[in-house]
Amino acid sequence: MIVVLKVSLSYSQDLHIASVQEMNIWYNPALKTTKIPQVYTSFRNVNYPNIIAYSSKAIGIDLPLIPRNTDISDITSYANITAGINTNSSKDGSMASSTAMIALTYALPLNRNDTYISIGFNGCYNFNRIGTGIYNYYPSQFDKQGAIGSAIIADPYLSGYNFGYFTSSAGVAVYHNGEDNQWYAGVSTRNFNHPFTEWNRSSRLESSTGVQGGYSTAINDVGTIRGYANFNWHGAVSEHYFAVAYTRIIDDSASYKIGAGIGYRWEDAIVPSLELTLKRSRLNLYYDINFPGTLYNLYSRKSLTFSYSYTFK
Repeated sequence: MIVVLKVSLSYSQDLHIASVQEMNIWYNPALKTTKIPQVYTSFRNVNYPNIIAYSSKAIGIDLPLIPRNTDISDITSYANITAGINTNSSKDGSMASSTAMIALTYALPLNRNDTYISIGFNGCYNFNRIGTGIYNYYPSQFDKQGAIGSAIIADPYLSGYNFGYFTSSAGVAVYHNGEDNQWYAGVSTRNFNHPFTEWNRSSRLESSTGVQGGYSTAINDVGTIRGYANFNWHGAVSEHYFAVAYTRIIDDSASYKIGAGIGYRWEDAIVPSLELTLKRSRLNLYYDINFPGTLYNLYSRKSLTFSYSYTFK
């Protein structure tokens, strides 16, 4: 038997990262879909000129527990331990948030064809502070799919008080890891304990519901195409992300690959991406192109995301 345990520090609301295909476990604790250890990081810089600029950082490590007398190719139940950190902070000091999380994921094979069902649970302790900055007024739904928007949800009074609270999450997923194609589908709920999130304890955090899905297939000997989607609902705020990407092998050993993709964050931005795989390392670069007809026509935004992962195999 394998057990998957994951310890991570993440933000209590949904993380706002473009590299969801690598960091799905942050959205759904059941989505550790391989038995391979992995380290991953993500850095996002967001700038609203003359208003506020902030950065979001995430780092995590997956540590699968393989039972004795088995290896990663065996069809067997398994588990995984993951540890990680996610922090958000503004340059003017008016916003800061972070979360500590511990999660358990357990996966059970459904057949002999590498198809599994998994469940996951986590508990996390969060810190959130927003307010006392130079710019203390934000219009309705400002940065609603980013760290500022999430901080305002937790503290709508912008009190500037550093408040800590506990949240719980759970998820279930089904996935397949075939030689030529892979897919996954999951459902999750976060913050179902509805904690108080600000100093005078008048506001409770609403539950966040998520649906995740993805599919990858080889189209020839050197090329792979994949698509994935992540839907999140948090009260009146929603964040939906869709993306497709193409990866091509550029050497005989299949250790070096290049790729490109395009994503769409609903009513927010188009997100082109570049990818480079160097043996066990993978680097991704994402740039937000603000979508016409949104709030960003009035409040200009610049956003760039870099992610890196290293696979131990």
